[in-house]
Order: sequence, then structure tokens, then C-alpha cells
Amino acid sequence: MGAPSAGSGPEDYDLAASVLRGLAQGWLPGLSWLDGAEAGRSFVGAEPDLVIEGDDLRQLDDVEARWKADPSRVWVGWMTYELGVDRMLGRRPGRGPRPGLCMRRYSGVLEQGADGQRRTHGSEAAVARLRAILERAAATPFHEPPWPLEPLRPRISPEEYRDKVQRVLELVAAGESYQVNLSQPFGARWKADAPPGTPVRAASAYGALRRSRPASMGAVIEADPDTWFLSNSPETLLDLRWGAGQDGGGLLRSYPIKGTRPRHADPQRDAEVADELWRSPKERAEHLMIVDLVRNDLGVVAVPGTVHAEAEPRRLTLPTVHHLVTEVSATLAPGTSLRELVEAVFPGGSITGAPKRRTVEFIDEIEDHPRGIYCGAIVLLEPGGLRMSIPIRTGVLDRYGLTVCAGGGIVIDSDPEAERLETVAKTVAFGAP
Repeated sequence: MGAPSAGSGPEDYDLAASVLRGLAQGWLPGLSWLDGAEAGRSFVGAEPDLVIEGDDLRQLDDVEARWKADPSRVWVGWMTYELGVDRMLGRRPGRGPRPGLCMRRYSGVLEQGADGQRRTHGSEAAVARLRAILERAAATPFHEPPWPLEPLRPRISPEEYRDKVQRVLELVAAGESYQVNLSQPFGARWKADAPPGTPVRAASAYGALRRSRPASMGAVIEADPDTWFLSNSPETLLDLRWGAGQDGGGLLRSYPIKGTRPRHADPQRDAEVADELWRSPKERAEHLMIVDLVRNDLGVVAVPGTVHAEAEPRRLTLPTVHHLVTEVSATLAPGTSLRELVEAVFPGGSITGAPKRRTVEFIDEIEDHPRGIYCGAIVLLEPGGLRMSIPIRTGVLDRYGLTVCAGGGIVIDSDPEAERLETVAKTVAFGAP
């Protein structure tokens, strides 16, 4: 895996607004928008010139070879949770409605940094076409439709979810696992007056989501013309920066999130809630288990002695919840392939549990819904390295409406009803603003 270059140029339109307008008008086929909101880097590409997809992580070898051959090109794609689980458990892949792995190469991509500066990647002609579409969108009068979805509702009863938590608690009490990340699905149908066409509905939903609850690892990705992924995730599974590690090696960083409290409307009570989370022995123990798991995962592909975790977790405050997060870093061992790197960390420990392999088996037995892109990975390959988010707070929009999953880590002293309420709190971002 090696590194490259990019050009830059002035822009006088709002990138996010133009992407949303272009999406609503159907002008951005094959769109991948990795949206860092106001505080991170954003990448926009449309009309991919090459797509590699299937149900085998070995296809990443082909992706890496092509990326190395032309590192100026940006790739964006996804991997489903099931793709990683199937590899881990050694079983036949291909259980979802679409391929478990999809990586798209874009001829032209616009990047916007946290400082507002823009850079371009790929061919000048392709970048010029993309810019022309976005400039046209910026100049087109557009009135964003209102929130298009009915309220989210759980797809299993409260009693059923509590029963699943109780089954997990029995496994934990028997010493079979220390922590199991259990999720449940929620769904919302389109309102009767929602505008026609999935792209305009996706633009309406994500625009409202972005305004009221922006996330550092947001994304809008067209899976197919009638299916869109909307991600409001704050979690980085992996970030690799070429040349920033020990002795000029690649710097790996992961930011596992574990530990949650819902926000409170009263500022004083909200501050107390955040402090309670940070001081909670249960939440800190749960968090430390996952940090140790991530340390072990990175150790598989790290230069010996370079794996490091922050001594204390930090509080991460989002519009709807407080979390605990810790940075885990390492220097990538020379000669490590893209596939070896992905296999070491995927799926992420914060959304499986510990020990990872055995816990994944329990999740497979207890959950009766596919996770799909939820808890999988959204992947960016770009000149400076790569980035993988964990798509929590991530929904799938299709002709029927929205499907979202939410989960939490179950440990020995978890309360089933409290765990259920935590999953509900995590879906608030996808409620009407």
C-alpha cells in the first residue's frame, strides 16, 4: 500500500447543499458522499468507472493492486457485517440481498477539508464534469421537502428484546462471553405525502438529519437506484495515514466507542449525566474490555511495541447521546496487505463483544435479523491512506421506507429494560427533527 498527490482549486458554492440538491434531482448516479459535516473531511464522487463486488474478502487484493497502480484515484465502498462474520466462522458467504463487499473507483472526486479548503482527485475531465453538476445544482431553485418518514417503531416487542438480553446474561454468567453487543431492528414507512422517488426522499431525510444531528462519519451512498445508505455514525473503525507512524511507517488509529447515556434537555442535568457516564464503574469496565480487544486486533498487523491506548477514555458528546471513546494507535508492519489489515480488525470489536469469535457465534444465534451494512464498514481509499467507519446510526432507505438497527453491549450486571431503552435512545437521530 503506497501514497500519492492531488490538485486544488477555488469553489464558491456550498458543497453539502449542492450535493443534496444534485441528489434530489437525480444528477449524481452512483453517488458516494462521505460527509465529515462541519468538523471533518468530506469526499464526493459520482459515476464510478470501476466496481469490484462480491462476497469474498480476497477481492480486496484486486482492489489494492489497482489502487497501487493509480493511487490518485479515490475508492469508496462498503462491507457488510455478515461478510466479516462469514470469514471469521469459516462458512459459505453470500447471505444478503446484495454483495457483502462493494468497492467503487471514481474518475473524479472532490474533497473538502475541515478548514473548508477543497482538493481534487483523479482526471481533470472527470473532476470538471462533477464540478459542473454541483455548480448547476447550486444555481437551481430548490425547496427541500419536509421530513418524509413516519415515526420509527421497533420490529420486535419489548418483551422479546428483554428475553434476548436475558439469554445473553445467562451466557455471560456461564463464562461463555464477557460482553455481547446485541441489536434490534426499527422501521419507518414513508408518509403518504412524501415526494416521489427514492433519491429525493434520501436527500430530504439526510438533509434534515445533517442539520439537526451532524456526525463526523456521516455518509450517503447509492447502493442501487432504489436503495440508499444514510449513515450518521460517529465511530472510526480504522484510520491509516501514510508516513505518520514510527520511522515513517503508516500510522493506524482506531476509536472504539462503548458506553452511552441519552442527552438531557436541561443543561445542568445533561452535564451531570455525562459525568455519571464517565465515572460509572460498569460503563468504564465495559469500555476497557473493548479497548483491550482493539489493542489485540491492531497488534496482529502492528510493528511490535507500537500499540498504544490512551490511559483514560474521553467523553464524546453528540446531539442525542454521550459516549465514552478511546484512541488506540499503532504503526503498521511493513508489507501488510490491505486484506490482512481488514481481516485483523473487521468486524469491529465495539459492535461484536469479547472474546470476538465466540461472541459473534452467540449474536448469530440470538439475533434473527441480518445486520447488513449496519455494524459493517464504510471504506475510503484515498491518496493519504484509508479510512473505515463503523456504520452505527445507519439506515437503509428503499421504496418501502427506512430500516435502522441499534444495539448495546450486554455485560454481567446489565438490566434488560435499561438495555432496551438504550437502543431506543440511539435511534433518536433518525426521528423527525
